[in-house]
Amino acid sequence: MDGKRIIGVTGGVGAGKSTVLEVLRTEYKARILLADTIAHELMEPGTKGLLAVTKALGTGFIGADGAVDRNALAALLFQDPKAKKIVDGLIHPMVWEEIKRRAETAKERLVIIEAAVFETAPEGLFDEIWYIYASRENRILRLMENRGYSREKCEAIIAGQASEEQYRQMADRIIDNNKGREEIKKQLEEIFVS
Repeated sequence: MDGKRIIGVTGGVGAGKSTVLEVLRTEYKARILLADTIAHELMEPGTKGLLAVTKALGTGFIGADGAVDRNALAALLFQDPKAKKIVDGLIHPMVWEEIKRRAETAKERLVIIEAAVFETAPEGLFDEIWYIYASRENRILRLMENRGYSREKCEAIIAGQASEEQYRQMADRIIDNNKGREEIKKQLEEIFVS
């Protein structure tokens, strides 16, 4: 694929994925694709994603302006696991189709795709998958500082995500993000320059 490199990036909340993505964007001119952002785009008024979801679940989570009321949708998905499964089943394939299209048509030679899970990603899309690792305690401290969460909320969010072992099993490479930006730069230099 014309020397293009497509890398999947994942990691738990508070691991510092944003910092790694920012270094990749600024230092390596990478095109960054965020699965969550694309999923949101596919749920905008008039999109095929929103049409498919409202056809399956009704319009109880649509606000007066015709846009998705994110809180109402989140409440529905939290209360009804079947509804979550339906939404995921409809939206995830569309998200990956759009990510694949954007990755393959990107002018940049380095494309980074950040997502929580890769099970439904198109076969052979990635050259590598990276796990951004930070200790549990560092993740909690970052979330408390940056998002104002309580320790209990941080613990609950982390408990609901993949385990460190699961992340490590899916990864081709582990980027340690316990020491900050300069350490990240060194690790990326070793990967891209050596």
